[in-house]
Amino acid sequence: MGISYDKVNTYMAASAAFTPGAATEDAFTITGSATTNVYVLKMGLSTTQGTAGVNPWFIKKRSTANSGGTAANIVEVPLQSGNSAATATVLSYTVTATGVGTVIAPLWSGWVDSPKVDTTGTGNCGIIVDFETMLGQPVALLSTSEVLSWSFNAGTVPASLSVLAWVLWCESSKT
Repeated sequence: MGISYDKVNTYMAASAAFTPGAATEDAFTITGSATTNVYVLKMGLSTTQGTAGVNPWFIKKRSTANSGGTAANIVEVPLQSGNSAATATVLSYTVTATGVGTVIAPLWSGWVDSPKVDTTGTGNCGIIVDFETMLGQPVALLSTSEVLSWSFNAGTVPASLSVLAWVLWCESSKT
């Protein structure tokens, strides 16, 4: 899908480093809007932990929004100064949602390298998922019920896991 960027507003949101809950489902989410159509172009993830390892991560699309848990709002940054404020909501969870939304399906899954934190500045391991390249179009979130998440699939989070996550999306009028 070729997007005409003069007709949509484009945004980016990136978390500070955070530690997800001990047995977390969704660690980082973007939720659709009541007033615009939200099209997720790319999502990224980078992790470190106390002992180097490899962890399974998923990107899941949900048909109902999460509730409960402890989440921090992530600042949504317009990529052009003329863009209006974003209407999608981006959150990072340090305590997993008590009411996890209904999953439609995982859209991506993979093993993500997670190096040990040390003082030598070991590598930059990270994953970028480009939906336009992978699926031929962005992932649409057409209401406040639709959510896209970086999910640990309710697995046990490794000791000292630290996560950095980001999302790139655009919004267009529902008309």
